[in-house]
Amino acid sequence: MVACKKEATVVPKTTPVTPVTTTVSTTTPTVTAATTTVPDTMPNKAGFKLKISKDSVNYDEAMILFKPTAKTAFDPMEDGQYFSGFGQVSLASISSDGTDLAINTLPYTPGMAIGLDVQAKSDGTYSFAVSYQTKIPSGVHIWLKDAYQKDSVDVRTKNYTFNVAKADTATFGNKRFSVVIRK
Repeated sequence: MVACKKEATVVPKTTPVTPVTTTVSTTTPTVTAATTTVPDTMPNKAGFKLKISKDSVNYDEAMILFKPTAKTAFDPMEDGQYFSGFGQVSLASISSDGTDLAINTLPYTPGMAIGLDVQAKSDGTYSFAVSYQTKIPSGVHIWLKDAYQKDSVDVRTKNYTFNVAKADTATFGNKRFSVVIRK
């Protein structure tokens, strides 16, 4: 059986107190003329989907997301690696280490270019469009750059149509297209 002692005294443990001193400056700060630069920013988790299509049934999409702390190289915790299927067309963005991605999370840099890997099973006419966007500021342009045709278009405002000829490997693959993000 356990008994309680009502007469016991409990003494709290004390911690020594260190005095705090503050110094107050009585001098006037010197102000110098300097130009302040405000870096271009993109809201966290802003993003868009780029869609490539042959027709209304045969299409593929790649998602680009912006996050200030993300890496440009493939990160399995933030990116989604691309695995090609059996569709007529495929689209992947390319990470800085050359990995094809279905979801590419990266930090925003003004004027940045993101490579694209475009594959098609047959010759024909295909088109690019932005199929989804969130938190992208209105002054930001998403330029699709076509190295083969030496052309570019802001796919936020207009679709881009192009041809693939399987006999000409320059009309598809990972060197023809890139997306350039700029204000």
